[in-house]
Amino acid sequence: MPQAPTSHTYKYLTGVVILLLIGIGAYAYLSNIKPKPLASGAVLVLPVKIVTPKSTTDVDTQWNAYAAMDVLIQQLTLGVSYPLLQTEDVINITSRLAQTDNLTPNINKIMAISGAVLVIESSVSFINNQYQLSYTLHSQSQSDTSSVNAANINQVLSSTAAAISQTFNPKHNKPVTDYQSRLHSSPLVQAITLSQQGDLLGAEQHLLTVIGHSPTNLLASRLLGNIQLQQRQFERLSLTLTNAIDEALRQNDQRELARLRILLAQSYIETDNIEQALGVLNIAKGNAAKVKDWLTLGYASQLSGVINQRIGRNNDARDQFKKAIEYHQMMGYPIGQNQALNDLAELEVVEFNYPQAYRLINRSYELVAHRGLDDLENTTFKIMSNIENKMQHR
Repeated sequence: MPQAPTSHTYKYLTGVVILLLIGIGAYAYLSNIKPKPLASGAVLVLPVKIVTPKSTTDVDTQWNAYAAMDVLIQQLTLGVSYPLLQTEDVINITSRLAQTDNLTPNINKIMAISGAVLVIESSVSFINNQYQLSYTLHSQSQSDTSSVNAANINQVLSSTAAAISQTFNPKHNKPVTDYQSRLHSSPLVQAITLSQQGDLLGAEQHLLTVIGHSPTNLLASRLLGNIQLQQRQFERLSLTLTNAIDEALRQNDQRELARLRILLAQSYIETDNIEQALGVLNIAKGNAAKVKDWLTLGYASQLSGVINQRIGRNNDARDQFKKAIEYHQMMGYPIGQNQALNDLAELEVVEFNYPQAYRLINRSYELVAHRGLDDLENTTFKIMSNIENKMQHR
């Protein structure tokens, strides 16, 4: 006959049960607070704040926020799941922010405008005879801060790029490569600022200075070409782009080749060389595809759509607009998606496909509403109103 359990046995069993319950509760708690893996999507690196010490002799004065950001972007290796917005894209996006947001970045607003799933905010300080880079990884759900120390700014940027790359792409074994930013030039940074402020003449003078001292600076050449296009200086633009494309070919810079050729295609459109524009855009797409520059591919496809529609090839135009939307979706970029959706909606209006046009414009409006993109929201609403009027009077 089995013995009845003793009081010691009861106490032992009770203790085991309590420990099990505590363990289950702890596991459930940790499971709930464990951060979810970051969804795939674009990564935006903000300009790196350079905190100048009291003694300016202690800091490398060639560095500025844009140059440091540019180096960090080029040295990051995050994998295909996290495509990086390029330096000029970041400058264009942040230029849409209010002045107060530029002084103290509103991370949620930056995410809304850019569509980025991760924003990297950082600053470099000179502390105890060494450089310290403090960086924060902002996602929708959390923010994680770390810091890296090194003997100079170049090293601290490289070490930071390696640390962040290891976090998101642990299998990568590609060493951080040395990269010389084109944005070390103070006149180039001034030109970008003046251009954003609408002072094209002042920007042009600074860019000519940069190119005079550094004719291999492709960014300066392309920015100058963009100003010449706006001012309809087509002969000067042709010379600028010819020299820049030759230099880009020499450097094998596929990203710049793509963007320079889009600019060349725009100049062909303005001078009614439509077929030449389409041919150049096809080459530009190939350049952009080689470096997986999805935004440039999106804009090249959108421009191809505009040209095809202009010459009556509406089916080809529709295909190009759809490709543009897809490329911008790969980056989660709302501005590019909005523009391509609007173009596609207006094409459907031309072909009297009003229900399809209305679906597209609704999708476009929902994409930009409440994101702080007031100009895009207003433009989209006008197109929506026009489609509604046509539907009512058909």
